[in-house]
Amino acid sequence: MSRIGLLAGCGRFPLYFAKAARKSGYEVITAAIEDETSKEIENLVDQIQWFNIGSLQSMIDMFVKAGIDKMVMAGGVTKTLMFEKIHPDARFLKVFSKIKNNNDDAILKQLCEEFELEGIHVCDSTLFLSVLLPEKGVLTKRQPTPEEEQDIEYGHKIAKEIAGLDIGQTVVVKNRVILAVEAIEGTNKAIMRGSELGNGDITVVKVARPTQDMRYDIPAVGIETINTLKKAKAKCLAFEEGKTLLLDREEVIRMADEAGIAIKVVDKR
Repeated sequence: MSRIGLLAGCGRFPLYFAKAARKSGYEVITAAIEDETSKEIENLVDQIQWFNIGSLQSMIDMFVKAGIDKMVMAGGVTKTLMFEKIHPDARFLKVFSKIKNNNDDAILKQLCEEFELEGIHVCDSTLFLSVLLPEKGVLTKRQPTPEEEQDIEYGHKIAKEIAGLDIGQTVVVKNRVILAVEAIEGTNKAIMRGSELGNGDITVVKVARPTQDMRYDIPAVGIETINTLKKAKAKCLAFEEGKTLLLDREEVIRMADEAGIAIKVVDKR
């Protein structure tokens, strides 16, 4: 049986990947991140070790020892971990020495390079899971209103610009005013901040980077996103076709319909 490595971050995406890979006939050898990766992963993979986020050499050694020549990076990492709980080894520090700016894209791209240097090819994280990338259109019963469509259009333009600067990938909009821009705090906190400033009835727009590397950090929407939108009294969510993962699709749409939230998948640009 063929083997594939999985560097698993937070959220449900690593769980989806593990299930799909095994269904496709692969053994899944997993490096999981302490305090980030769901414990559920242990029942879905063939071999697993837990690591501090900064233990890069140990992760590489585990994959090399297991004979892994291809891997996937699935799931994000809470950005504040980089300041709170990281214990970087010499290999991880080497990554930082090679990059000019400590932004997400630069760090993740260099991490991929470190695995590639050891003969481990980093595949697109949508391997086995292209079905999770929905095509454009409105997914919910409720269509966006004309005003929400204007906010989607405006928010998409601004979100693309901030994503291109590697600040974040989400903006909160109301009446064509940007209420919040995602930064290191993450999507959910940005949504709540925008809702507080705009007193609800907000539109949330999530995008990929203009030059999105499909090996890592792909935007994702799931049940947690909808729960946050409900708390924020949001009215509309928009994201890009082919570049955003939609997890637990049926449940997400059901929850959105119950809450009267419109979900629109827009053209990738």
